[in-house]
Amino acid sequence: MKVMTTALLVALAGGAVLCPVCVPHAATASAAVTTRSLVPPDTATARLHVSGMTCGSCPVTARLVLRRVPGVYSATVILGDSLAVVRYDPRKVTPARIAGELTRLTGFGARMLSTAARSAPRERAGGL
Repeated sequence: MKVMTTALLVALAGGAVLCPVCVPHAATASAAVTTRSLVPPDTATARLHVSGMTCGSCPVTARLVLRRVPGVYSATVILGDSLAVVRYDPRKVTPARIAGELTRLTGFGARMLSTAARSAPRERAGGL
C-alpha cells in the first residue's frame, strides 16, 4: 500500500511513474523534476547601482520591491557595494523600468551599471 501511495504521489506531483524498485528514490527523482521546471527559460541579468541605502533594512526593502516588479525572477541587493543584481525576463520588463520602479517605490536612486563597470572591479582585484 505504501509503495502504491508513494508512486501515486510522485505521479501527481509531475514526476514519472516509478516501478516499486525505484520508489525509495522517488523523493530524489521528484525533486530533480521540480528543480528543472523552476528554472525560467529566458532570463537576463541587470546590475544596478543603488544610492541612498543607509542601514541593514534598506537592502531588504529594495530586494522586496524588486521582486514584485512583473517579470523579475530574483534580486540580490548588497549594502556595502550599493549593488543590486536582478534576474528578469527581457520579454516582460526592461532594466530601465526595473530601475525606475525601484526609485519610484523606495526613493533610492537606481541606475544601470555598464559592461565596463562590471569588469573593472575584477581587473583591479587581479592587480592586487
